[in-house]
Amino acid sequence: MTPSDLIERIEAGEAADEIWTGSKRQKEALRAKFDGRCAYCGNQLDKMHADHMEPVGRVDKDPWSRPLPAAERRLHNPERNVVSNMMPACAPCNLHKGGYRLEQWREYLQRSAEIVRKQTSTFRAAERFGVITVSDAPITFYFERAAAIAPEGDAR
Repeated sequence: MTPSDLIERIEAGEAADEIWTGSKRQKEALRAKFDGRCAYCGNQLDKMHADHMEPVGRVDKDPWSRPLPAAERRLHNPERNVVSNMMPACAPCNLHKGGYRLEQWREYLQRSAEIVRKQTSTFRAAERFGVITVSDAPITFYFERAAAIAPEGDAR
């Protein structure tokens, strides 16, 4: 199943698989999904973050930004809190992705150089002097590269 197939199933409410609880068994299986690598950048995982590829959106504060009691916390999209929507991520990727949907994050990453160029004269100088070279290559996540080379029948 491709990421876009999964996204379509989740949006249609058809992702009828196991609810993600973060159990030890689920975390071990998630870490093994890409042989201990981050699904996004491909770096070896030291401390793994369990990322919802399509975000669930947590409601954990009241309208005045005060923390809600545990019994009142909820998810905007609980149908996305399933094992098939989980990806092993390194802390930098998970924290940077935040609540972005996968394609939104990809678009944001694609514009990273443009954003930093506008904000930082050091970046512009480094580009002029050849210290930084920006690539226009499309963003391809590790899980996409891994799926492209996976043997036939490998359900990664």
